[in-house]
Amino acid sequence: MSHGTADIIVGRIVGVHGIRGQVKVYSDCRPRESLFQYRRFIARSEGRPELQLQLLRGQATGKGLIAAFHGINDRDQAMTLSGYILSIRREQLPPTRNGEYYWADLIGLRVENRQGITLGRVAELFETGSNDVLVVRADDTNEEILIPFIRPHYIENIDLAGGVMQVDWEPQWSQVTEDDR
Repeated sequence: MSHGTADIIVGRIVGVHGIRGQVKVYSDCRPRESLFQYRRFIARSEGRPELQLQLLRGQATGKGLIAAFHGINDRDQAMTLSGYILSIRREQLPPTRNGEYYWADLIGLRVENRQGITLGRVAELFETGSNDVLVVRADDTNEEILIPFIRPHYIENIDLAGGVMQVDWEPQWSQVTEDDR
């Protein structure tokens, strides 16, 4: 279960920019530029060494974000970073106000409906434009239930300490199976 993990994924390096070691970065933060409030990152990519990266500067461009990291001074060095996932330590996040949650805090929570039926666990969340969507994966199957993340209409209560989210949702309303994908 990911609930309470120490590292939070905040973005990924998707390419190089120019010849001076800058990289193109995709941000999972909202607004996207808030990625630059963090100065230190843990960079991971399967099969490659874990890196500690220190941000020198970052800027938003029309299409994305450009970052420069300490010690990455040319295009060849920047190319070695492409594909790395950028994470921060949980302690680097600003505290939330009452009733606010980071998505990472919700991953792994048990989801149960008004009747006390466990629907599964929070697997992920994603944006649709109109509202965020909660993906709940059943513990015993790979079936997924998609629930609009609308409080208090569908999402009634979030108890981080208890590890449970209560929803107003029936299991048959939005099941997605592997065959549907």
